[in-house]
Amino acid sequence: LDLADAPHISSLSDSPDGDSSHARTSELATLEKSIIQEKCNIAAILGLSGIGKTALSLHLIQKIQHNFQCVIWRSLRHSPPLETTLKNLLEFLLNKAEIELPTSIPDRLSLLMEYLRKNRCLIILDDVQAILSSGQLAGNYRPECENYSILFRQIGETTHNSCLILNSWEPPREITALKGENSPVRTLQLKGIDAAAEIFRQKSLLNPETWENLINTYRGNPLWLKIVATTIQEIFRGRVAEFLKYDMLFLGEELAATLHPQINRLSELEKKLISRLSREANPVSIEQLLKDADLSPSELFNGLQSLGRRSLVEIEEQENETLFTVCPVVRQYLISNPVN
Repeated sequence: LDLADAPHISSLSDSPDGDSSHARTSELATLEKSIIQEKCNIAAILGLSGIGKTALSLHLIQKIQHNFQCVIWRSLRHSPPLETTLKNLLEFLLNKAEIELPTSIPDRLSLLMEYLRKNRCLIILDDVQAILSSGQLAGNYRPECENYSILFRQIGETTHNSCLILNSWEPPREITALKGENSPVRTLQLKGIDAAAEIFRQKSLLNPETWENLINTYRGNPLWLKIVATTIQEIFRGRVAEFLKYDMLFLGEELAATLHPQINRLSELEKKLISRLSREANPVSIEQLLKDADLSPSELFNGLQSLGRRSLVEIEEQENETLFTVCPVVRQYLISNPVN
């Protein structure tokens, strides 16, 4: 077991009491079924920063690690080249530091795949968005990280006994292409937590009858709720009703800072679309977007699909029509920080 690269579980945003498993029971069950019973090759856990991908992965490890001979966690937050990641994984899996490894990526990949076939291993790669590109549609790689696509494709497509978990703001393009209910590649897009009120209890907030309003506004995102709860605690002595009297959606520098890198990495097409959506309080139809945004249908579909993969648009149906909107927090951020 090598979790040296993993954060401590009690420091994570959706674990106010050091244990968020109560908040993600159904997601844990889904992942456990996919990995243990159905033996999927790759499970990608996706969602906005602060939604709880890392915490969920750590709780999952606690539940399923006894099914594996070895478990290794690595962060890609510094965008390491594939050669470095493969070296790191192989040194641990083969239990030999500084061993004489093949120099070429194909040979290192072959060695890794051979090990994953012979042994039951669980590999977790956190912060996968760091190897993906800014300024392009979701899922494209930074030029120097392009060859990670070979790793994901090989692990996703070939037969072996192991599983790779990816935590990311958005899915790499191979994951999108390979995923499916009957496929060995699965994705889980995280929404807000149902047990969000626990965060407010831990922060000793008052007026519990008003909490649901706050949870809906901040979409159950554990980090967003923790930030706003701290503000209510510090300014209003925990009185949520007094905070809500001002009928405003408070972001603050902390919350805005979590959104900035995610909005900043959008392509020009996505910026144009999300800017248009942020001007509307109500959901907008595709027909209306085509009329207002001056885009071809294919540009519009590509842009909406990419924003959806980044968890930055919400989709709903009304009278057999698909409508799109951005959540109040993202809208408020875009009003204060226009992207065009």
